[in-house]
Amino acid sequence: MNLIKSLVVALSLSFVPCAAQTVCAAEAASPALVKPDMKQVQTHLKEHQTYPATRAQLLTACQGLMEFSDGEKAWFAARLPDGTYKSANDVLAAIGK
Repeated sequence: MNLIKSLVVALSLSFVPCAAQTVCAAEAASPALVKPDMKQVQTHLKEHQTYPATRAQLLTACQGLMEFSDGEKAWFAARLPDGTYKSANDVLAAIGK
């Protein structure tokens, strides 16, 4: 009986690190933030984006872009505050260019 209790305790303790690993795995699944080439961002925002545009609209448009990596898209999303933007310059100011 003591062996069973010991086994149950050992198994239950082994799940604690597993839960932490799950959180770490989820974070690892998120792309690392990579600052994009700001000239490329500026060109895209000025030539290919229509305004006014909300944060949600900008991020949706961003997801379909092949010229930016997932890390660059994540960087942009992390820095773009919620709001409606009237121009590319408004977006660039908001992300801190």
